[in-house]
Amino acid sequence: MGQESEQNRIRSLLKDNPKGLTIEDVSKKLSLNRATAAKYLNSMMISGQAEMRELGRAKIFYLSQRLPLINLLSLSSDLILILDRDLFIQEVNEPFLTFFNQTKEDLKGKKIEHSCLASWFSDDYLASLEQALAGTEVSYDVHFGSGLDDRYFKMKMIPLVFESGSHAVGIILEDISEMKRYQLELEEGIRERTAKLQTEVEQHKRAEMALRENDAVLRSMLDATPVGVGLLVDRVFKKVNNSLCDITGYTAKELTGRNTRILYPDDNEYSRINQELYNLLGEKGVGMLESRMQRKDGTIIDVSLSVSPFDPKNPDYGVTTTIMDITERKRAEDALKRAGNEVALLTSITRHDILNKLTVLRGYIGYMKKQELTDKFAEILKKEEAVADLIAKRIMFTRDYKDVGVQPPDWIDIADAFRTIRATRDLGPVSLQVKASGLEIYADPLIKKVFSYLIDNSLQHGGKVTGIRVSASKRTDCMVLMYEDNGRGIPADEKEKIFDREYEADTGLELFLSREILAITGIAIAETGTPDRGVRFEMTVPKGSYRFTET
Repeated sequence: MGQESEQNRIRSLLKDNPKGLTIEDVSKKLSLNRATAAKYLNSMMISGQAEMRELGRAKIFYLSQRLPLINLLSLSSDLILILDRDLFIQEVNEPFLTFFNQTKEDLKGKKIEHSCLASWFSDDYLASLEQALAGTEVSYDVHFGSGLDDRYFKMKMIPLVFESGSHAVGIILEDISEMKRYQLELEEGIRERTAKLQTEVEQHKRAEMALRENDAVLRSMLDATPVGVGLLVDRVFKKVNNSLCDITGYTAKELTGRNTRILYPDDNEYSRINQELYNLLGEKGVGMLESRMQRKDGTIIDVSLSVSPFDPKNPDYGVTTTIMDITERKRAEDALKRAGNEVALLTSITRHDILNKLTVLRGYIGYMKKQELTDKFAEILKKEEAVADLIAKRIMFTRDYKDVGVQPPDWIDIADAFRTIRATRDLGPVSLQVKASGLEIYADPLIKKVFSYLIDNSLQHGGKVTGIRVSASKRTDCMVLMYEDNGRGIPADEKEKIFDREYEADTGLELFLSREILAITGIAIAETGTPDRGVRFEMTVPKGSYRFTET
C-alpha cells in the first residue's frame, strides 16, 4: 500500500480520535509496525497535517486544527501571494488583486517572472524568493505605486510547506504607508531644522567675525564717549567701555563674560527691567527706560537705560546698551518737586485765606446794601460786588490752573470720559449723544475737565439747548473731535475772543484753561459753528496722538 494511502488511513483514524493517539495506538489499530507508523506521523507533522504534544514520556499525535489556506488569505488585510517551489503562483488574496488591479485568472498558474507582476519584482526579489524556499525568511521595505494609489509596504518572504509536504513561499505585503510618511516628514523636519541651525551658526559666526574686525575702531569710539556702553549677547557683557566701568564701579575684566544680573541683585527688579525692555524692543525696535542699579560698592544709583539690537530683525544676535548715571538729575527733580509741592501748599493756604477775606467783604457789602443809600453809593456797592465776584472767580481759576501739566499725559477713552460726566451730573432735559466708540487720544488727564467746561458753557450760555453731540472725523493727517450743541451759538466776531483770558463773558477763563490743557499734547481747539444754530468746537488731534481700540 502506498504512502499516501497509509497517510489517509492515519488521517481518518486521528479524525475519529480528536484527543490524539500515541505511535503505539496507531500501530495497533492500523496493523502497522511501530517504525512505519512513526515515519508517517512525523511526515504528516512536518507537512503541517498533524501536530504533536508530549504527555509525560508519551508523544500524542492529533490532526492540525487549521482553516483552509484560501480562508486564511481572505481574513488578512495584508497583500498575500503564495508560490510553489518553482515560483508558480498558487494563491492570491483579494487585497493583493485590488491593489495590483488583477484577477485570479490573470495570475494563478503562471510563473511570477513571466506574469504581469514581473515589472514589480526585480531580480533581487526573485533571488530572495529562492532564499525563502531554502528556509530563510527575508524582508524589505518597498515602495509600490499603482495608478493614484501610492503606498509603502513591509514585504516579507516566508518559507511554507503545502499539505503534500512540498516546499512553497509566501509573499506578504504589510501596508506601512502612514508610518513611512510620518517617518519621511520627521526626516524632512530634521533636515530643515538642521539647515536652520547651520544657518544660525553661520550667522553667529559672521556676527562674531564682524565684531572682531571692527574691534579696534569700536574700542576707540566706546572709550571716547562719556556714556556707559556695553555689547551684550544673551544678556552677557561681551564688550564694555571705560565709562561703563566708572558708572558701575567694576573693571572691564570683572564685567566681561558676566550676566547683567550682576547690576540687579533684586530678582523682581531684574525681571521687570528685562520684561519691559523686551516689550519695547518688540513694539519700537529700541528700549529706553529708567531704573535703579547697584554699583560694586553697594551704592544704589539712578540710571537711564537704552537698548538697541545689532540686527533689528534678529535681536537675539545681540544688543548694544547705553547707561547714563542720572542720580544727580533725579535728586534735582525730587528737590524741584518738593519745592513745587511746598509752593502749591502755600498757594492753597493763601487762596483759602483770600477766599475767607472775600467772604467777609461780601458780608459787609451785603450789610451795606440793606442800608438806606443814595443812588450814587448803591452804584458803588454794585461795582464793588462785581469786583469781589471777579476776584473770587480768578482765585478759583488758579485752583484749576495749578494742576495743568502736573500729571503725565495718558490715553483717554473719549466715550468713557463722557459716560463719567453723564453719571456724575444732572443734565436735565438736555440729551448727550457720543459717537466716538473705541477712540482714545493721548492728552493731559485734565481733558476730562475740558469736556465738563464745554458742557457747562452749553448749559449756562447756550440758550435753549436740548441736545449735545460728540463725534469724531478722521482726516489725512489728524483726527478731529467735534463737540456741538443746538443752542444760540457764538457770534462771528467773538469766536477767537472766547479763549482769551481777559474775556469777561463768564466763559473766558474756562475756555482759556481748556485751550491750555489741550495744547500740552499738541491738540488745537477752535469754534467753527454757525451763529444762531449752535456751537461747534473742533479739537484737532495730531497723528500719533489718537488710536482706536476694540469695543
